[in-house]
Amino acid sequence: MLQEVAGKELVQAIVMLFIIMDPLGNAPLFYAYTVRLDSDLRKRIIVRSVLIATLLLLFFGAFGEPFLSSFGVTLSDFRVAGGVILFIYGVLGILGKGEIERMGEPEALAAVPLATPLLAGPGAIATVIFITYNWGLETTLVAIAINAILSLTLLIMGESLLRLFGKSFSLLLTRLLSMLLAAIAISMIRQGIMEIV
Repeated sequence: MLQEVAGKELVQAIVMLFIIMDPLGNAPLFYAYTVRLDSDLRKRIIVRSVLIATLLLLFFGAFGEPFLSSFGVTLSDFRVAGGVILFIYGVLGILGKGEIERMGEPEALAAVPLATPLLAGPGAIATVIFITYNWGLETTLVAIAINAILSLTLLIMGESLLRLFGKSFSLLLTRLLSMLLAAIAISMIRQGIMEIV
């Protein structure tokens, strides 16, 4: 009976984190930011971004709440900050200044915005803290590991979009997704402000 309950909790934790990390929804965004890169570099950036996101989630799953509290930072504050970062990248993409060759070192994208706040954003961080608090660190670690594998697989598969649609469509997709990214950022900022208020 206890194993059955634990199993249900683990499945619930995995599904919750998968929905928040949203690798299916983020795959086009990863594609848009790396569309001009060769296949090997794109895969390295994806692997690095998933690794960084995984490490961030592991850290916050184990030490998140006391760590943020020690700086006087709430999850709502963190949500607003993440939204501001996403909004900046969204505007750059809409203006055509988000192409990889204009952003300095391409692999820097692996950390921001791909690893965080896209994969390991305020929502994912809040989720792993919630899972740890309610179901324990072991459940959190397993949920993070499984979602890291799923995210890596789905994001690498996004490369097939490049072959399918071509460069002209990819540029249009970049603009549209950048606008969506800016809208998501505004939503994050709004939610954070509402929570603070």
